[in-house]
Amino acid sequence: MFPSLRPGLGKGLFPVLLAGVLSLGLSACGGYQYVADKFASPVILKCPDYRVVADAAKLIKFRDGPGRDLVDVNYEGEITGVKLGCLSNIDKQTKTGTLDVDVTLDYIASRGPANRDSKARFDYFISVVDPDRKILYREAFPLVVAFPGNQTRIRFSNKPVTLELPILAKRSSRYYRIFVGLTLTRDEVHYNREKLQRARK
Repeated sequence: MFPSLRPGLGKGLFPVLLAGVLSLGLSACGGYQYVADKFASPVILKCPDYRVVADAAKLIKFRDGPGRDLVDVNYEGEITGVKLGCLSNIDKQTKTGTLDVDVTLDYIASRGPANRDSKARFDYFISVVDPDRKILYREAFPLVVAFPGNQTRIRFSNKPVTLELPILAKRSSRYYRIFVGLTLTRDEVHYNREKLQRARK
């Protein structure tokens, strides 16, 4: 069983289900006892651990051509934070079910001297791995932002991406780890690594 992507789901799902069960409890004899047994002590799992890939946390996009000076910068971007929201759907007897994880990334972007259309594009990825670092799921998502007016620096977030992680009796949320980053070219990764090395000296 592998994680799956469920865009737009997760948030608001539990209240809808709970409202449906409560309505049944009001109209059926003995329904209230069922509701109490079902939701009095639900299985609540912690969100998985996550990491931002250091080599892929920042992007400096230069204009076309060989120039790599400050005046050649089209735009810059950086992942500044990660927020996870988790909803457990676990059977108390079998300890199996799913964990819905909403993944939201926070960013900051700067417009460079070479930028002409007041826009910036950041492709970001979300990856789920097992304890052996085997990739169970990976997908990239496009994200285009605009600099309003004369602003040269903005903060923003992507719409939450909901992952559905299968949970088994011997595979809890700690089994998974989530990695996030910006999708970069080889040259961009090399540029970031050189900057990290220079910063450590």
